[in-house]
Amino acid sequence: MKKIVLSLLLICIINTAFSQLNITFKSNLPYPGNDLSNIGGYVDSLGNEYALVGYQQGLSIVNVTDPANPVVAFDVQGINSQWREVKVWEKHAYVTTEGCCDGLQIIDLSNLPATVTTTYWKGNGAINNQLETIHALHIDAGYAYLFGSNLFNGAAIIVDISNPLSLNYVGHTPGTYIHDGYVRNDTLWGCHIYDGYFSVMDVSNKANPILLTTVTTPSSFTHNSWLNDAGTVLFTTDEVSNSYLAAYDITDINNITELDRFQLTPNSGSIVHNTHTLNDFEVVSWYKDGIAIVDVARPDNMILVGSYDTYAQGSGNGFNGCWGVYPFLPSGNIVVSDIDNGLFVLAPDYVRGCYLEGTVTDSTSGIVLNNVSVEILSTSILKQTKLNGEYKTGYAIAGLYDVQFSKAGYITKTISGVSLQNGILTNLDVQLSSLSSVSISGQVLNAVTLQPIANAKVIYKNSQFDNNVTSNSNGDYSIPTFFPGTYDVTIGAWGYRTDCATTAITSAGTFVTYLIPGYYDDFSLDFGWTVTGPSNNKWEIGVPIATTNNGVTCNPGNDVSGDCYNTCYITDNGGGGAWDNDVDQGSTILNSPNFDLTTYVNPVIKYSRWFYNGGLLNGAPDDTMKVLLTNGTTTIELERMNPTTSGNGTWVNQLFFVGGLIPFTNTMKLIVNIGDPGPIFNIVEGGLDLFEVVEAVGLEENMVLNQFTAGPNPFSDQIKINFNLSKEKQGTRLSVYNSLGKLVLTETLNSTEGSLEIGSNWESGIYLIVVNHADGKIESKRVIKNK
Repeated sequence: MKKIVLSLLLICIINTAFSQLNITFKSNLPYPGNDLSNIGGYVDSLGNEYALVGYQQGLSIVNVTDPANPVVAFDVQGINSQWREVKVWEKHAYVTTEGCCDGLQIIDLSNLPATVTTTYWKGNGAINNQLETIHALHIDAGYAYLFGSNLFNGAAIIVDISNPLSLNYVGHTPGTYIHDGYVRNDTLWGCHIYDGYFSVMDVSNKANPILLTTVTTPSSFTHNSWLNDAGTVLFTTDEVSNSYLAAYDITDINNITELDRFQLTPNSGSIVHNTHTLNDFEVVSWYKDGIAIVDVARPDNMILVGSYDTYAQGSGNGFNGCWGVYPFLPSGNIVVSDIDNGLFVLAPDYVRGCYLEGTVTDSTSGIVLNNVSVEILSTSILKQTKLNGEYKTGYAIAGLYDVQFSKAGYITKTISGVSLQNGILTNLDVQLSSLSSVSISGQVLNAVTLQPIANAKVIYKNSQFDNNVTSNSNGDYSIPTFFPGTYDVTIGAWGYRTDCATTAITSAGTFVTYLIPGYYDDFSLDFGWTVTGPSNNKWEIGVPIATTNNGVTCNPGNDVSGDCYNTCYITDNGGGGAWDNDVDQGSTILNSPNFDLTTYVNPVIKYSRWFYNGGLLNGAPDDTMKVLLTNGTTTIELERMNPTTSGNGTWVNQLFFVGGLIPFTNTMKLIVNIGDPGPIFNIVEGGLDLFEVVEAVGLEENMVLNQFTAGPNPFSDQIKINFNLSKEKQGTRLSVYNSLGKLVLTETLNSTEGSLEIGSNWESGIYLIVVNHADGKIESKRVIKNK
């Protein structure tokens, strides 16, 4: 057997950057040059404990009997793959991988610590020699359930492993791909990751499993499941950004109900992966957040009681960090596989949570209040009351705490000195008194003509209230029930510049807002842009969720600074990995509302955009994002981005003089078309923000004159550009556009004085030369080439 030598450098000092709660660091064994995948465990006849560590080259068998000094006992070679899962039945380990094409690997552990041997099974009977790849597996009562294989569309394959030297195919589940699953007592709980639900199947007749029901999970990307010891509660994970560990009451298969859902670091973008149940604790791998231990003794009130962050390089969204955990060794130690940082051996201290529960009601009417925020102050614990007014929360550490109750329209109440004790339920019922409201009104006017603006969108918003109204034909609006406070106020209409400010409103009043005419949209309001195209990964307004591909930024995770708030248009803003929510199967097309350019003398179209195309899957990236301008009849291309366009993955500010490029009408539209039509599919994402139309003649403060000349004009062969720039203008950019708005030349002028001869390879027609000076000033000249 070929042996892979691994570094045995142990990190014996806990990195203080790791988040740690009720878990003690024992050791870390790096695997240089290898990513880890899932992990299992085994105990030999002498009582030695082993971590079975999946890594790119195979399975690493590590003796962790001394948790401070793990020792690699054997490396069992396998197909090179980033995915490897392992489960043990009796004295054999069963290993799956998506690397082609060895089927199921079987490792005999019975002679540990002396030797191990390995064989492969690729199917018999109806699937004889056909089994090549398998994503995951679960073993129960002498049967292996193989998930996500190359057979039966990835349904679960059931294999009798009672004789490890002679495995026997029995049957497979009906229906769609199953990514992972859990089996106990002839019931299979399948995780249909791409369908977004878990299934319940009767597998008592393993040759003919029967689907009983399905249940959609919170983020509709169901990855793994596990039963509690009593068999009354199922726990699931969704492998997407900002996902949850969820708990379900399964005592009635015909009426499965969700009990609670838990996030380790809410709103961070982090992704949960695998969960396991031990003595009413969920032990969970959570990618960049590391490992979590959640008390589920009260499954309708799940409480974090242990954590250790194995991934010191960062947090949030992305598929790095903790892949798997194995909490079932007799010593109680947990072995953890971190994709990037190797094997961790950790010693948990399992403690029960401090439970705090109660009901919140209106102090006057006695009616129950839903959506009341319940916050244990000085902690990050925040929950809301349900429709019946009940709340269920808690904390890991006992003590005296102040608990705050708040709801829109009610006076916030803080209860001081609430005693919380581990394993003890504290009941706390609370009454809230309603706030007094006032009435406010306003009018939206044209700042130039002072005429009313109809259908203006008006938003008064803070953490408690979100008031959305629209002005009438007289520009008037009113909010009859308004609670005084500090608000972010945003008012705008298509054809005007949006106005936004933070304002303290203490009493009733009437407010007048003057909007400056001009087409402007920073997407803090919805002015009616439309989305077409066949792709299901569409343009949408939102706060960008960052994505990366092998450390390269795809979605930058922010909007353009300097506008109102933090929203923009993004393609399928779902977070997760860069592959998860990019544009696929065709294009998605963003269309602006109509705008009128007939009243402009020399209009300039400005916007900010980002584009990313990368990630090798079936070949080199080959996709584009095009920005078009149409007058309803004629369409021109302002710019086209491709994988080699500079600035990809970052916001780029663009400006186009469009006079002479297209006849102006009152039905102009900006169109942004991005897509991945195939046959090569890779990562394609884009964003748009801060669109506006301005009049160039109204920008004299940004213009400079006579810094360059162009002649002869018209010209037949070449045109000579002479420039004379002041010293501070080094770095000026010269761009040339043809009559279709296509960029035909860009040049950076790094010297202060000189000349260029250009145009010899241009077709005849009208060209626009634009000079963007380093200090932000702009000038342009229109030239003609004749032949």
